[in-house]
Amino acid sequence: MKVRLEKGNLIQILQKVQNITDKKSSMPVLSNVLISSSEQQTVEFSATDLELSLWTQTGGQVETPGSSTVSARKLFEIVRELPQPEVLLEGLPNNKMQILSGRARFELSTIPGEDFPQLNFYRETELVKVDAAALKRALTKTLHSVPADEDSFSIAGTFLHAVNEDSYRFVSSDGHRLSYCEVPKEAFGTLDIREGLIIPRKGVQEILRMLEKEEEVVLGVHEKYVVLRTPSTFLSVQLLDAEFPEYKTIIPEERPFFIMLDLEQFFSALKRSSILSNNVWRHVRFILTKGVLELEAGNPELGNANETLDVEYEGEDFSVAFNIRYLLETIQALDSPRVRFEWVDQFHGGVFVGSEDPGFLSLVMPMVV
Repeated sequence: MKVRLEKGNLIQILQKVQNITDKKSSMPVLSNVLISSSEQQTVEFSATDLELSLWTQTGGQVETPGSSTVSARKLFEIVRELPQPEVLLEGLPNNKMQILSGRARFELSTIPGEDFPQLNFYRETELVKVDAAALKRALTKTLHSVPADEDSFSIAGTFLHAVNEDSYRFVSSDGHRLSYCEVPKEAFGTLDIREGLIIPRKGVQEILRMLEKEEEVVLGVHEKYVVLRTPSTFLSVQLLDAEFPEYKTIIPEERPFFIMLDLEQFFSALKRSSILSNNVWRHVRFILTKGVLELEAGNPELGNANETLDVEYEGEDFSVAFNIRYLLETIQALDSPRVRFEWVDQFHGGVFVGSEDPGFLSLVMPMVV
């Protein structure tokens, strides 16, 4: 194999594929990217961790067709620092690949392309055009409450299901907080997801990366996989084989108490209060009295923080504590000038919704301090 590629295009592609590759696998080939070239002057790149798989292509000057696999991360690090706008990739004997640009030359070990897993991108799956902006909004708003690791109490993924005849709902929860975002079914065309599906956290992150620069996306579901395609890229994500917990009962239907807060002012006050927090002392206490919300945080080793905000509140005195990081991440997920904090009592989760953020709700469970 011998191909010449434009450095900028190659960097963008390698950024995509290195996120997919499995750096910790016992199979070394899974940390590699498969590079294949043909006489049609196109170069294809494939990567997988056996749960997520990505294929993309770009134009290039193919001097000798062929294929090989090489470390995705090291190739990216090398290409990023090369001096010239053109890069030559050439397969050498004894499982080596040389990378040339200007007077710089690198040589990397390779694994034969035949050893790379056969990938199935389910190209026969019916794909329908979806509203990329709506998909991106829903996944972004619920990502913060997807747990990093799955345990017996939580599912490390985003649950997508039909909440009624008109809407789909994206839901995530790590057991301490829950968020959901509703999207009109029309945003997903003729796609039918009545049974519900769970997209793993890494899959959500890769879908969001695909949506960063793409306005046109088609999507389909094939048995245990969700498949996305843009004009130049295929992504398949293996769905989680699990049952998402019943979450609706956690959200109080009646929330008789509420206050409205200026989002920017509230976020800034929380951020200041978080300065004294650490892994042990990580709470902020809300103390509500008539017309005033006091935020109180502290760390016995460092000191205390107090700040008051004026609010419209005429109810009884109320106090509750929350994890301050969870609150900050919740507020960051809102796209609204004002946030509405709703509650029942100090034992139920506090609910946060935006004044101009239709379909989005975030619940944070209180802390006992």
